[in-house]
Order: sequence, then C-alpha cells, then structure tokens
Amino acid sequence: MDQINIGEVTSSWAKNHKFCTRYSKSIESTNNTAKKNAFTEDDLENEFIIYITDEQTQGRGRFDRKWSMPKPGTALISSWSFQILTPAKPTLTALAVLALYQAAKTTWPFLNWSLKAPNDLYVNEKKIAGLLLETVSQGSEHRLIVGLGMNILSQPDDVPTSTSLLKNLSAKTPLLGEDWILFLERLFFEFSLLIPNANSDLNSTQLESLLTVLNKYPLLEKKYTTHSEIKTELWR
Repeated sequence: MDQINIGEVTSSWAKNHKFCTRYSKSIESTNNTAKKNAFTEDDLENEFIIYITDEQTQGRGRFDRKWSMPKPGTALISSWSFQILTPAKPTLTALAVLALYQAAKTTWPFLNWSLKAPNDLYVNEKKIAGLLLETVSQGSEHRLIVGLGMNILSQPDDVPTSTSLLKNLSAKTPLLGEDWILFLERLFFEFSLLIPNANSDLNSTQLESLLTVLNKYPLLEKKYTTHSEIKTELWR
C-alpha cells in the first residue's frame, strides 16, 4: 500500500472522465483555492471542477476548525466545485453527507457506516470523513463547493477518535482498485443529484433516511424520533 497515492489515483479517474481536474502535491486548502478560482475565466467555462491534493497545509472544517492531516497521499483531500443556478440552502449539507454515506455503503456494505450530525461520516465509533459545503456568488454566477476529506490508507496520528478505510478492511476484503473507482463513480453520481436540489427543502423521504442513518451512530446518547429533531440538529 505504500506505493499507492490516493490523490494520483483519484486524479487519473477524473481525467479519464475528462473532468476539469486540478491536482497538486500540496496546497493550503482545496476549498479556499476553489473559492478563489470560482469566477476566473477558466473555471467559468466548466460546470464541474475537482480539486485534489495529497496534503493540505491549512485545511479546515466547519467554523474554521483545524483539519488534521494523515500521511500525505493516503487520504482523499478534495473539493468538488459545481455551477448552480441559485445559492444553496443550508439543507444541502444534510443531503451531501447522506450522499457520501450512500456511496460508501454501496461500495463497502459490510462495514458499519453511520453519520454524526451535521457533517461527519463514521465507521463503528470513529470518524473517517468530513464535509464542508460552501457557496460563492458573483452577480448571477454561483458555485457550490463540496469539500471532502476522507481517510483511506491512514488516519491522523494526533486524533485518536479517527480511523481509516484500510484499518477497517479485513485480509479477506482488501482495498481493491476497482472498489475505489466504484466508490468515486457512485460519489460523483450522488453529488450530481444535489445540484437540482440546491435550493430545496428536505422532503419526507430524505428526512426519514437521515433519521435512520443518524440513529446508527453508536455513540449517540439519545435516539432521534422525529423529523423536527433532525432539522434542529442539522441546523445548529
């Protein structure tokens, strides 16, 4: 596994699809770069752009919390930038994290996936991924930026509550290249479905799905029982 570089593999997948791909070995922050470039001539020509890096020097989460780095090249550190017609509602974060869950669950259904509100993906009792959604606007132009950090081959040494995909796979189910590509394909599909719903409220099916998946989180102190509880938790 030491020879595998998740950034390079993911970049090759994106280029094979002829997606506009911005890959670098090291960057301050993929989200910050995507926001800075959002309305440049090059980015305006592309409905979808993916920023990928092996290492973030100033990665961040919600409320500018610091994002800890695993070993460079062992995580999916990315920002998925989409053109949208109107600014996104806060509800979109819930749909995006549900999309991430569905992509992971589809690819590795034997793992114990769950969500912790409002934007974290867990395996068993440890965090494996987090999302940061941001919308930037300039006149009538808008871009949705979905920042995703996911520990694949290792996890940060300074975060004992984190884990990686590789750590949770048994010798009978190694991390295969085709599995990673399948995950990326499903994730892009799920993220693409977000675009028409960027300015929509959550419907009853989406709320029920979130209720079910959030209640799978093993460290949850009290189960959610109503859709209104879910809305309160996701919007805090």
